[in-house]
Amino acid sequence: MEQDERYLQKHFMDLSRRAEERNIVTFSHFLNLNEQNIFHQITKELYSPFQLSGGYEHAERQMVAFIPDALSYVWEYPIALVRVLPSSPKFAETLTHRDVLGAVMNLGIKRETLGDILMQESGIIVICLSSISGYLMENCRIIRHTMVDCTEIQAAGFSYQPNLVEKDGIAASMRLDTIVADLGKMSRSAAQKQIAAGNVFVNARKILQSDYNCQDGDILSIRHFGKFQIETTGQVTKKGRIKYKYKVYA
Repeated sequence: MEQDERYLQKHFMDLSRRAEERNIVTFSHFLNLNEQNIFHQITKELYSPFQLSGGYEHAERQMVAFIPDALSYVWEYPIALVRVLPSSPKFAETLTHRDVLGAVMNLGIKRETLGDILMQESGIIVICLSSISGYLMENCRIIRHTMVDCTEIQAAGFSYQPNLVEKDGIAASMRLDTIVADLGKMSRSAAQKQIAAGNVFVNARKILQSDYNCQDGDILSIRHFGKFQIETTGQVTKKGRIKYKYKVYA
């Protein structure tokens, strides 16, 4: 195991121990998929129960709350939602996720304090730690050449429906390597290399076995290729190949 992984696991254990000993809820930073995978490897060793959230259902970047058994107070995640809108919509550029992330990080904000960035027609939503929301709103004034205004919105009850594009797929089986090959339009051997390299996550967990059998509702994240939700149909072609559907997170 690499030193960074051992350090992160020790950090999770320390947060869990502190929660139980002090009878308080402790929180991790926002975890990417690889960090979530490292966390899931030690869940049976933790001192306390836990929950994960990224501010809305199926968020990719999530933080862990370590919750003591004898907790006696109401708690909430220290998560804030900042809406970013162009000051003059008529003259605004079409901004990308990369544009927004770059502008925010150029303010000196660390990536671990940021959750997902949601690109909506009604406005960009930046999910972040509540401790930095004020600094973000005060200092994020321009993205590329577009002047913007930032306001905090209510986090409680926030919901987000990603833009999903539904497509049809055909594969020899529901094995992970065959599905990754079909989704990524690559050979099966190339898909196996992607899996072995740790580039494929199923439901936020790294899967290194090519023979994992994909299930209905599985969410696959393939680095550099995208994020997909699998839907089984139970149908086969005349040649015995499996028909399935998948939704692409646009």
